[in-house]
Amino acid sequence: MLEMRQVRGFNYQPSYGTCGLELWQKFDSAVFATELGQGKRYFPGMNAIRLWLSWDAYKRSPTLFAARFEEALRIAASYRLEVMPVLFNRWHDSALDFGGIYLDHFIPKISWVQGAYMFDAYLQDIVGEHARDERILAWDLCNEPFSYSVPQSAVPDVVRAEFAWLEGLYRQCKTLGVQAPITVGIHPGHGRFGLEQVEPISDVLSIHPYWTKESPHHDKAVYEKLLDEYVDISQRTGKPLIASETVWGSLDDVERVEIIHYTLSELKKRGIGWLAYLLHHSLIADAHRPAFGPTSAPGYLGFIEADGSLRPGHEAFNQY
Repeated sequence: MLEMRQVRGFNYQPSYGTCGLELWQKFDSAVFATELGQGKRYFPGMNAIRLWLSWDAYKRSPTLFAARFEEALRIAASYRLEVMPVLFNRWHDSALDFGGIYLDHFIPKISWVQGAYMFDAYLQDIVGEHARDERILAWDLCNEPFSYSVPQSAVPDVVRAEFAWLEGLYRQCKTLGVQAPITVGIHPGHGRFGLEQVEPISDVLSIHPYWTKESPHHDKAVYEKLLDEYVDISQRTGKPLIASETVWGSLDDVERVEIIHYTLSELKKRGIGWLAYLLHHSLIADAHRPAFGPTSAPGYLGFIEADGSLRPGHEAFNQY
């Protein structure tokens, strides 16, 4: 199994869907294999992917979803790629929402969508059945929890409920005997507080250090200070650190290459491994050029174009 500092990989969202449910309902193993193969060809040192799952798709057909997940692992392994599955998602987008978990799912008694043991079967079938699977780099419990439009201090009951939900997931995974470490990918806006918040339920510390350049303006000194704080927490807790999302986007290829160079050089300088966002063009939010749908502040984060060609200048990834 890779050490976290050795990871040189990408988040991967297949090109054919606009949200998590669609990606897994329309799972296409041929596309999956082709796009990972393109990634390995353009980026020979690529050794891992972060793969977002869909609880919504699992609910619709547990057996089919489990089989598709196994096929995804098989394809990734054929390219010598370890996988960090993302079990749940809490990042949402106003233009093209990915789907996942909402407040209704974890604030006690707030909604009729809740049910006793509602996530147990999913964890058993996906995590439990792969508890000792050496293809798993780490289990990401949830992508960017605590993603609110107000300070956490304004909604303490929500924060407590969300942490309790995450803590319950962590304990269930441990009960299932997982061999790979468990992590939680924190939102970049939370700073060191966000990492300290999830540290008790993380065997590996996952950060999303995006240097946004001018969208919005991001002072390099501020960015580098935050990276140093993350490293300090890692050293103090004795837990490995990984950038499970990083490299902000742009619609301008030259500007994007500048972001790649600066971001990856700063991570490498500190011995932090990474899973850049995003390997391939996709129809999900922020993963395509304007011709394919709405875009927002991150612009376009893909490294490989819709036609399978390498995005101009993006071989820069290989320098690090």
